[in-house]
Amino acid sequence: MTRDDLETVVRIHQAELYRYLRYMGAENQSVAEDLVQDTFLAAFKSPDPIEPRGEKQQAAWLRGIARNLFLMHCRRARISPVRTDRVAMERAESMWTGEFLREGDGFDYIEALRKCLSTLGERQRKLLDLQYGQNKSRSEIAEAAEMSEDGIKSLMRRLRGTLGQCIRRRLGLEVEA
Repeated sequence: MTRDDLETVVRIHQAELYRYLRYMGAENQSVAEDLVQDTFLAAFKSPDPIEPRGEKQQAAWLRGIARNLFLMHCRRARISPVRTDRVAMERAESMWTGEFLREGDGFDYIEALRKCLSTLGERQRKLLDLQYGQNKSRSEIAEAAEMSEDGIKSLMRRLRGTLGQCIRRRLGLEVEA
């Protein structure tokens, strides 16, 4: 595999592998990024060449490498962010390819999320940013919003539900009532 070939494979599959590892349970952004890099390194060193594969076969092969590296990471770190076994991992892979990718690359979900986020008010977006962008605790978010922790918990649950419905509607997975 040449450097140009590797750059092409990375460009095509990097974002999907990152999202896949976060979906599988990679505990934070840096772990997922490291595992993505390790996946490409393992693929590059593999005696089984990647070039003759089609794009979907490449993606599945790379997800397999990423999944194995993630499981090894969990064993080494003595963590289990998710209780899993072979059946659960196969179910997760099936859900990933059948629901998330849906014959695409998953960017339709991201675009739907962006559009749904743009419909929220500034305060709601700020609360989501505090939780998911800045990884603030519920008590820190409650303090910043001048609300109780239980109020934040309820508000965040409703926000996630609203975003989920909006995304499903935009993707045509749910009909409007």
